[in-house]
Amino acid sequence: MTTSPSLGQPEIQAELIAEALSSASVGFFVWDEDRRYVAANAAACEILGTTLDQLLGQRVGEHTVEGLEVFYATFTTKTAGMPFMATVIAPLSQG
Repeated sequence: MTTSPSLGQPEIQAELIAEALSSASVGFFVWDEDRRYVAANAAACEILGTTLDQLLGQRVGEHTVEGLEVFYATFTTKTAGMPFMATVIAPLSQG
């Protein structure tokens, strides 16, 4: 398989990654140094049973779902050149 040289451009890669995250079936959150959510995809909101507007600004851990086992991984990242934390979350089983 050959790829177009333009696919390697940082702007195109950023757009492709952003689109993939926004439509992914796993939840993706970004939170700041005060542990407040600053971004989330639709799956993250669905897993937590909330809307994006309700989630943004809440502290990590304030919004939980009872009886749901999840896999999650948290890591440091940079967004818009600033340090943030990010979490990927997915239900372990479909109930």
